[in-house]
Amino acid sequence: MDIDLTQRLKNKMASRPRVRGRYNSSEMYGIIIGWTTPEQWFNAPEKPIKDILNMWSGIGMHNQLENLMGAEFSEKKVEFPYKGIILVAKADYLPQHKPEEVWEFKTSDHTLEKAKPWHEYQAKLYTSMFNKQRGMIYQPVQAENGIFLKHIGTVERDDKWFEEELQKLYIFHEKVEKLWKIKNKKVD
Repeated sequence: MDIDLTQRLKNKMASRPRVRGRYNSSEMYGIIIGWTTPEQWFNAPEKPIKDILNMWSGIGMHNQLENLMGAEFSEKKVEFPYKGIILVAKADYLPQHKPEEVWEFKTSDHTLEKAKPWHEYQAKLYTSMFNKQRGMIYQPVQAENGIFLKHIGTVERDDKWFEEELQKLYIFHEKVEKLWKIKNKKVD
């Protein structure tokens, strides 16, 4: 008899409650281009099981890479304050042999030829947030003769661009705050 673990996985991968004034760098591209509205930011829609399975697989690969490359240089967190809000980021890897770089690993169910725009966006955020000159984007690829990191993109630091993106995030934040005040207005 088969045992269905789907609901357990959905529960484990459910979105965490949002904290007002804290934004995750991995969601920022969607916020800036309008994929995520202030309403959706508060009430994230349930993810389709295909997306959940992809995320679960990606987390497993990231954990394996952390074991291979060294936990002391992996999943490094930074909180970047801006006008009373916080942008939070976790770099996949900060290579000690290339201190001017921050590395981002992107998993996929197929081999990518180049980084997606949202991959480049996130890596570019990280260059300013982690004070690095360059962001390198790699895809871990398993082949019959082993595993390697395929280079799929490079971005250069641009602090002026970063400031402009923070301003856009702050405008989004003001909309979130307005919505929060409307939703939590006391009825007399």
